[in-house]
Amino acid sequence: QDEKTVYVANTQGEYVLAWTVNADGSLTGRRDFAKLAGFKTTPTGPTSGADGIVVDKDGRVFVTSTLGIEVFSTEGQPLGVIKLPKQPQNLAFGGKEHAHLYAVGRGSAYRIATLTKGVDRPGK
Repeated sequence: QDEKTVYVANTQGEYVLAWTVNADGSLTGRRDFAKLAGFKTTPTGPTSGADGIVVDKDGRVFVTSTLGIEVFSTEGQPLGVIKLPKQPQNLAFGGKEHAHLYAVGRGSAYRIATLTKGVDRPGK
């Protein structure tokens, strides 16, 4: 939300990765940000299904995974999972006041009313 951290969905890994964004735009401090509960080993190898990531106005991180949409605190602590009928692949906040979370994947699209809002600035 403050654009000082870059999050990366590690589809084959157990963690969402994070880097600090420096004033010059360079990245430092690679770290395991949040452990994905959706991580599992399949016949074709390990996967978390992590793909889409969005951050709300308070810095909470929403990540698609094999479980649905996993939600993490600003410190990477798990806050819960939004279960969906089909595994989502990507997501975005939108709608009036950015108060809906839209998720798509596997031929489906979902609109979820939230108690939070996405980041509200041009291009977001």
